[in-house]
Amino acid sequence: MSWIKSQWQNVTRGLWFFPGLVTLAGAVLAVVLVEIDRTAGTEGVPFAFDGDASAARTILGTIAGSLITVAGLAFSITVVTLQLVSSQFTPRALRSFLGDRPSQLVAGAFVGIFVYCLLVLRVVRDEGGDSVEFVPALAVSTSIALALLGLALLLVFIHRIAQLVKVENIAARIAAETAAAIDRLHGDDDGDRADANGVPSSWQAGGEPALVRPERPGYVRSVSLDGLEEATLPEGARVHVCVRPGDAVTRATVLLRVWPGDAVDGTGRAQLAQVVNVQSERDVSQDAAFGLRQLADIAVRALSPGVNDPTSALTCIAYLRDLVEALSDCDLAARPHRVGEQRVLVHAEARDFRELLRESFAEIGRFARADARVAAAVLDALAGVAASAVTAGRPGRAEDALELAEEIARPAQEEARAESDRLVLEASLSRVHAAAAG
Repeated sequence: MSWIKSQWQNVTRGLWFFPGLVTLAGAVLAVVLVEIDRTAGTEGVPFAFDGDASAARTILGTIAGSLITVAGLAFSITVVTLQLVSSQFTPRALRSFLGDRPSQLVAGAFVGIFVYCLLVLRVVRDEGGDSVEFVPALAVSTSIALALLGLALLLVFIHRIAQLVKVENIAARIAAETAAAIDRLHGDDDGDRADANGVPSSWQAGGEPALVRPERPGYVRSVSLDGLEEATLPEGARVHVCVRPGDAVTRATVLLRVWPGDAVDGTGRAQLAQVVNVQSERDVSQDAAFGLRQLADIAVRALSPGVNDPTSALTCIAYLRDLVEALSDCDLAARPHRVGEQRVLVHAEARDFRELLRESFAEIGRFARADARVAAAVLDALAGVAASAVTAGRPGRAEDALELAEEIARPAQEEARAESDRLVLEASLSRVHAAAAG
């Protein structure tokens, strides 16, 4: 199921599946309406197109030619937009951009209307010889309505693309996906935890474990522990999941360690390898760190001399602050728990708060040394994180935020160009100290 979900994500985030469905719908609509016209006979359908075959062909040909031109324009705009997003923001945001459902459906509608007109055009016949004139009046009338719809959709498409490439909307979309991943992965405790004393180090006494490695290099997109229910494992088997979603792996990387080692044969290794889904690119659904990484990348690129857009960096910092504040109250501990009727004891590695915190702000802080406004925004964000951690009763995480704040503030103060900038940075750092102290 994990593999199927991953493939489904690959399909739906491409530019062919939903446009293809819309195109197929256009073809089906053409066939259905033509059959209705055939059934109506020479009397036709009331209030429908009443021109002759030549007029019908002219209308259908004009609409088909116009819509395929519009479709080419739409896909050209999409390609240019993808290049802009990749070069100015981050290539890692393309997967989210390609998955925008309204844009997919509108692009498919242009091709669908073109296909519809072609299929209706092929059945229009003049009177002469042994043939009887046939003009599918209802189908031609519908083509006119679809042409008007296509013009409206062109305006909608241009507006949608213009909105999608705004950094505020890109950051908001990534932040929403990351927040959903945080809620899904680090929400309420499932209440079925095993004794925390059963950590992997205590399992070594059971002998050498069986090692499960991937069949291909890539990135861990997801880990599906439900797959352990399908694997043939003895009662009380212990499984250590050594990788986390987002980790880069090679064919030599150990994905799983299983005790007892002699209970896993070649077939069992193949089954267990499916627990960890390795793909060529990361996805945010189980990898909240990937969403944080995308926002940090956009901020860092905005601070580069070639872009020089600190305001965009401030936008990303604001969303990162919200996400990390939510993480400050999450249970991120990698504790053993049981899976399935076999009561298999599993210990899955997880990212700790310190790692996620530094993933979000450390690199931005290094690039923001020459811009006191951005550096102060990072320090204020860390103050908010420290305050949230203290409120959640996790002072250790507040100390992590304070440590990173001091690491960022020192070089920023040294490179400050004016005394006022130094005072702003000192005030921001003081707020982090105050927040960490409760």
